[in-house]
Amino acid sequence: MEFCEKCGALMFPKKEEGKKTITLVCRECGHEKVVRSPPQYKVEHRIKHTPREKIIVVEEDTRQNEEMTEDERRERRKEILEYYESEDD
Repeated sequence: MEFCEKCGALMFPKKEEGKKTITLVCRECGHEKVVRSPPQYKVEHRIKHTPREKIIVVEEDTRQNEEMTEDERRERRKEILEYYESEDD
């Protein structure tokens, strides 16, 4: 990473077609600097997820042909919500 000599902001590469040289340009003040050897940049983004954003694997229900009653569905939803609320703590 290189910083602008005038204002201290981060300089970004700019490659012009037809030219083999790379120019670093300041986005703040527009100062330009020609670079002899191209810099090697590695952009890395790390994202941290909350427990609610993680992937959940739901296994197949053992009852294949039976339908769940409305009460069973409500109870199952309640269990799932309680599980997530306990992970937030």
